[in-house]
Amino acid sequence: MTPEVLGPVWASDRMLLGDRARWAGATVSRTGDERSLLVAAERGDRLVLFGRGEPGGVVELLRDRVAALRSSAGLGVAGMRGAAGTPGLAGWMSVPRGAVVPEDVLRPLHLEPFSTWDWLLAEAPPGTVAGEDVVVPLDPIAEASAIADCLAEANPGTTADPTGPHEAAWVGVRDEDGGLLGVFGAQTRGGAEEGGFSWHLHGLGVRPALRGRGLGAALTAALSRAGFAAGAQWVSLGMYADNEVARRIYHRLGFATLAEFSSFGPAGSTRPPT
Repeated sequence: MTPEVLGPVWASDRMLLGDRARWAGATVSRTGDERSLLVAAERGDRLVLFGRGEPGGVVELLRDRVAALRSSAGLGVAGMRGAAGTPGLAGWMSVPRGAVVPEDVLRPLHLEPFSTWDWLLAEAPPGTVAGEDVVVPLDPIAEASAIADCLAEANPGTTADPTGPHEAAWVGVRDEDGGLLGVFGAQTRGGAEEGGFSWHLHGLGVRPALRGRGLGAALTAALSRAGFAAGAQWVSLGMYADNEVARRIYHRLGFATLAEFSSFGPAGSTRPPT
């Protein structure tokens, strides 16, 4: 994921630069006008397809990629249809919202609509938020079970794991007995150049009984500020597109919505890949 691979339009794209370590070994294709880009990468045991840019161009790149995948797998038209439960040509796909993926492209992938989500970015620390003084740093290893317990109630769909690779920090709010009322974590991701880095926030969870009291905003502000203090060049996060309450909080804290996506996963998927 060097600037040469990304091309002139995408060489400074914050999202792609942040993710470049996760896209190690990826194949990148671009439209002739450079307005659209498609990443195809092996992540674990699955192929992940990720499009950025003009939706129509991404669909054309997808069409070319599916044709190449079908050819390499030796699939004809009959093989494209597959049987229920048969692995498809990809394990996950995200494309710009507004991209209409034709059935003849989607069918051999064996993917179904999963979610709509947005990617947000802050390039400066937020202002001080009320309640931020009660946010404390957590030990993601020693307190992994307590964090997981909080997330199980507060955000059961998250893929965030405090013991996972590239974890940068976790923060939380405790009750008077030391129990966790809310938590938020961050991963280290790529920066603008080799040696630079950013933080990506994930796993925000506030127990349902405590929502509406500003704890989510306080956790976000404190963790974002910690990232910039640690030297992060920017701080990013993803959110489901229908969570307007969260969007208002993030925008108030200085995050801007820079990209909007639709994701597709295998039938029965409950969460995206990590």
